Amino acid sequence: MFTPNEFQIQLFAEIFDSTKGKSKITQDLMGVLGCSRASLYRKRTGSTPLTADELIKLANHFSLSIDAIRKNSEENAQVVVCTTMPPIKQYSDIDFYLENTRKNLELAVQQPDAQLYFTAKELPLYRYMDQPTLSAFRYYLWVMENLRRHQRFDPVEIPSELIRKGAELTQLSQGIKTTEFWTASAFDNIIDQIRYTESSGRISKRILEQLKLELLQVLDTLAENILSEKSNSGASFQMVLCHYLTLSDGALIEIGPNYSEVLFSYGSINYMKSSNPNLINAFKHGLRYHKLEGQTLGSLDGDIVEAFTAPIRAKINAL
Repeated sequence: MFTPNEFQIQLFAEIFDSTKGKSKITQDLMGVLGCSRASLYRKRTGSTPLTADELIKLANHFSLSIDAIRKNSEENAQVVVCTTMPPIKQYSDIDFYLENTRKNLELAVQQPDAQLYFTAKELPLYRYMDQPTLSAFRYYLWVMENLRRHQRFDPVEIPSELIRKGAELTQLSQGIKTTEFWTASAFDNIIDQIRYTESSGRISKRILEQLKLELLQVLDTLAENILSEKSNSGASFQMVLCHYLTLSDGALIEIGPNYSEVLFSYGSINYMKSSNPNLINAFKHGLRYHKLEGQTLGSLDGDIVEAFTAPIRAKINAL
């Protein structure tokens, strides 16, 4: 039987084997985990269990897939913790992200009973990746965030292949039965990002107007999906409007009756993906709570949908 202690020992062995300079890597690990040498030793030997947050930090810092380290997936299924995406540094990294996301979606779309639950503290990516200027703006922000450049935003400089692949992902996502959990402030972050970039002189007035038009289209499409209770492709859709969300941005995909995956966002487009039933059940518990506390909207709730969308529309028009 493969135990969590063995898993930790194997994890640290992988880190040390892939990195030169044992003394340097020890100092590096102490810095990443924020622990003493003695504490690190206990973690390395498995006597002190790693937390989920510590695993995320290790996976992200050393560009590791925790799941990929497993040697016996049948015996240690309860130990499966996370797979992480590599950090975004250039546009080729975004292409890798889009391809990986496509694989996740295709697995679900092929199953007739698949169900996606999404907590939308921010506007979900798949809701606007078919809007060419908005998706280009998102890709621009990801690269600028990591390169720390103050370069002007020009959509024509974004690789057209990324725009095409993003639109395909949006189309693919519409084929899955979906329930989205929203708050009234979900559009605020992207609106603020556009406002700041424009005020700092990095967006022309012409491009700003195009961003506004596309953002309004995203809002209109959301309202149509709520009232028709269907996606643009005809899949069942439901929105739960919540006063707040205790869950981070994330998603639960029920791919079949015996298989589910949960994804937690933890910065930029990096995420933790797990099939660990303990994590899945914890996320399900949070979703059930919010569905009970929130308000499920449908075809008879036009007045509530208008009250939700009107302030957002005003914020977009004020850009």
